[in-house]
Amino acid sequence: MMKQNLSPFKLSQVSFAVLVSMLPLGAMAADAGVQAEQVEVIEVRGIRASTEKSLNTKRFADGVVDSITAEDIGKLPDVTIADSLQRVPGIQIRRSAGEGATINVRGMPQVTTLLNGEQFLSAGSITKVQPDFTDIPSSLVGAMNVMKSPTADTLAGGISGTVDLITRKPFDLEDGFSGAALLEASTGSYSEETDPKFMVSGGYNGDRFAVLATVSYDEANLANYRFGTLNDKWAYAPYENHEKADCWYCPQKDMNGDGDSDDAEFTYVNYGIMNRFTERERLGATVSFQAQLNDNWTLSSDVFYTDMDDADRQKGITADNAWNGHWDWQEQHDPINRGKLDNGHNLYTAQDITLHSPRVVSHSESHTNKRESTNFNFELEYKGDGNFSGKARFITAEASRSHTENVAQGYITNGLAHGLRRNDGTGAIAVNPNGYGPDPVPMRLNFAGKHPSLRGPEQLQGEVFGSNIDRYSIVSTYSENNYDEDANLDILRFDGEYLFDFGHLEKMTFGIRASQRDVTREQYVLLAPFSNPVGDEVVNVMWKDQGLAAFDTDGNGEINTEKGDITISADNPLYFSGLPSGWVSKSSDFGPVSMDEYYFIDPRQLDDPFASQNALYAGNIKGGVPGSSYTVEEMTQSVYWSADLSNDFYRANVGFQYIKTELDILQNIDGESICTNCPGSVATDGGDIVTERSFNDFLPAVNVAFNLREDLILRTSWGKTMTRLDLGAIAGGLSISRARAGDDIAAEEGVSPDLLIATDGTMQGNPELEPWRADNTDVTLEWYFSSSGLMSVALFKIDLESFIESAQWEIPAEDGDGVTRRNVKVNGQVNGAGGTMEGAEFSYQQAFDFLPGFWSGFGAAFNYTYSESESGKTGFGGEALPLEDNSKESGNAVLWYEQDGFQFRLAANYRSKRLHTVSTPGGMGNVGIWTEPTTYIDMSASYDINDSLTVYMSGSNLTEEYESQYAQWKNNRMAQNIYERRFTLGVRGRW
Repeated sequence: MMKQNLSPFKLSQVSFAVLVSMLPLGAMAADAGVQAEQVEVIEVRGIRASTEKSLNTKRFADGVVDSITAEDIGKLPDVTIADSLQRVPGIQIRRSAGEGATINVRGMPQVTTLLNGEQFLSAGSITKVQPDFTDIPSSLVGAMNVMKSPTADTLAGGISGTVDLITRKPFDLEDGFSGAALLEASTGSYSEETDPKFMVSGGYNGDRFAVLATVSYDEANLANYRFGTLNDKWAYAPYENHEKADCWYCPQKDMNGDGDSDDAEFTYVNYGIMNRFTERERLGATVSFQAQLNDNWTLSSDVFYTDMDDADRQKGITADNAWNGHWDWQEQHDPINRGKLDNGHNLYTAQDITLHSPRVVSHSESHTNKRESTNFNFELEYKGDGNFSGKARFITAEASRSHTENVAQGYITNGLAHGLRRNDGTGAIAVNPNGYGPDPVPMRLNFAGKHPSLRGPEQLQGEVFGSNIDRYSIVSTYSENNYDEDANLDILRFDGEYLFDFGHLEKMTFGIRASQRDVTREQYVLLAPFSNPVGDEVVNVMWKDQGLAAFDTDGNGEINTEKGDITISADNPLYFSGLPSGWVSKSSDFGPVSMDEYYFIDPRQLDDPFASQNALYAGNIKGGVPGSSYTVEEMTQSVYWSADLSNDFYRANVGFQYIKTELDILQNIDGESICTNCPGSVATDGGDIVTERSFNDFLPAVNVAFNLREDLILRTSWGKTMTRLDLGAIAGGLSISRARAGDDIAAEEGVSPDLLIATDGTMQGNPELEPWRADNTDVTLEWYFSSSGLMSVALFKIDLESFIESAQWEIPAEDGDGVTRRNVKVNGQVNGAGGTMEGAEFSYQQAFDFLPGFWSGFGAAFNYTYSESESGKTGFGGEALPLEDNSKESGNAVLWYEQDGFQFRLAANYRSKRLHTVSTPGGMGNVGIWTEPTTYIDMSASYDINDSLTVYMSGSNLTEEYESQYAQWKNNRMAQNIYERRFTLGVRGRW
């Protein structure tokens, strides 16, 4: 059973002893990174002031730091937090529906994110240390520090960097009452809806106490179309298997008709052209309180709350080979011979292909999320007249996420091309009797143009293909991969600082910290009950496929529709024309690709899986997936110490952080299957597997800054880093996918064509994974030639001692009848040994205030990063593969203007190609899936009507940049993601 009672918050004996010894000192949570007493206080409003504040933070930091400061209350430079962070040298972002979602620092996603110097919970990434930044309204953040070199007093957790999100504090407000508000509307070039946003912030700063509250709400409707293959892991290289080798996906025929038997063709299981829209509703709030209890003691408390509901909806036309014996479905019009496979067959790829598709589907799908998190922070700070100061800090947080997935597949074909039939007891007929067939439908797939296209024949069976609603029927529907996640976090830390007047020694900082993070995940599918039409049996079914029989209704000892067994819901065909009003709509909206109109199930009808599944098949219940359900407890205890030394020529920060990590991992064993026509992982709970692990990390760090001149700083840094494990990656289980055997495989293996056979698998958790660990070295030269001017050059190297990588391997897997007949590919994560990331950064920014008149309002910024990496993997041609998602080159260019109340910014962000993932297609070795280079261009402008009122506008992705992907070779494109242009108009007020 899943464990319900979590172990109590606990400290090791050593940590407890240090904690007790420090209690009388009063304690402190040291501000990570920046030496506050050296930072010049700057009133921040506008581009120039924001730039000066950010440079001031960077200049006086202990280590290598880049900073972004909000230009006004609720006004970061870009629409989202991640979009703003991409302006920092060395930061690359990954997008979700076009919005910046997560980041890489110097090419690596192993980045931890803190909130005001400490860990926090984000509901969009409960198991990870980097949040999904789409969760967090940017209006709640006042500044962001990106720390690229480790320091002892910065919480360890990132390999390549740490991002610290800074919220505004009440004592930073002007005296008395003050506040700000904004109201804006946004729209997209494809979505065309008007999305509102508002933010209100108000506070009071009194003589001895202050309070600040901010509330932000926004809605977003974002277009993000997908063309090409729909799953980059579903690649195969079927070959002409005349020798009858053990290859279930290899046809025993001449696939390309050239008269020989030594060829293979690269293909995916399915291709589609998908209309995808994401709808988000975000609410965020912060409340902060500070009180000066007396001259020595200050009490602070904060609440940071986020709530987001989103739905990712898609509908589109897909063509597939039905997984079952139709692997010779390609007619390649421009074949390219890529050389020989290990089995001696010549591998061909193509970009212009006729897919002789046994199945063409009007596919609709909805994924929904409900995310909520609350983080509480309490601080008691002591600053006496002596050399000691300190702060005690307690954080408690909770987060939850509920995720659903719901699919409806409307067949346009009748099913006979791949042998799928229905039977009501009077004989087997086509599963969708009115659909196109019995021959496969020729679908023309073409990647040669700017955007991929997938088109059916202009005319088929006397009509325009897809124009007749009577051809459509929901043959299959299901809801899977649903889960509920809950997390709790508790942190207690005490830190102190002692000032010295002893030679070069300025101060020592030290602290102790203990934390516990608990994560629970319950995964489930929806099962509908079906009764035996000739008996008393009842079975639960997940894949509600009207061409599958659940019972041996003819009593011949075999379940076989064609031989006479009655299929599920045989008397209830779900024709589109007979569905309730509002379920079906007609659309030709595929963004930049012109397509004929097709009929689709409206994905909004699928947002509520229980309601939609019950509308089609009554009585749905939750079916547990034990192997993907788990509980994990992570306990850490850490101690740190550092010393600051300096004279007129240098500043140094040296120290260490020692971390003990304890993991209690509770996984579940799959018991007996509880359903028919479903994965074997939908089962009873067969018991628990409990894994207890612990490991220690000693992380020294050295940062030295040499003052070569008053305006010229040379920094050197070295340190050891580690990242906390993704708790989901160590606790999930094995899931095996299955598909209908079909006629060809049934004949070859002597099974029923209706048998669900194992096709591939996913290992969702590996409890023996080790964290990422590395040695980081940096050398940076910084020239501050004015208050808003900087030119810097940095060299960096990250030596990876261990890392986590994706891998594929084969295991024997059972078919639906419990018999093991073949090995299938399994995707999962394993530890890799060794690897490097090294490169250089160049940065320049300046306000041109030395120019006369109008020209003095201009300013510019430019940065460029080169990062070379090695993962230890090789590709299909033996070439070395880099770390995933690392662009070797990236850069930003910004031109801005600010004068007489007017502001304008034009920004461009560039990423070179990057390795999206590594796939191991059946019949091949490693194949790199690459994303082509991208350049995103954004702009913003505002005008201050007076000191209290500003109007503004912004535009993101002005050129409607898209992201294309290819498999191994540049001229082997396989997918494309389309993002829209967005415009925003707004008004901001201050008082």
